[in-house]
Amino acid sequence: MNGKLFYLILVLLLSSAFTFAQKTVTGTISDNSGQPLIGATVIVKGTTNGSSTDFDGNYSLEVQSDTAV
Repeated sequence: MNGKLFYLILVLLLSSAFTFAQKTVTGTISDNSGQPLIGATVIVKGTTNGSSTDFDGNYSLEVQSDTAV
């Protein structure tokens, strides 16, 4: 009985991990001359999930789906 319960709990935990999987989106923002934009805000459309660019114009952002804009 304990073995079956263990496997049931394991399956439930693994399935929930895939359900809530996130994807990391990274990029660099620069101006027309190629200079990095420091402190630019990047936001997932329709959410409050966002990030700011660093000194080199780089950002990293966690998104919930592959269709996020």
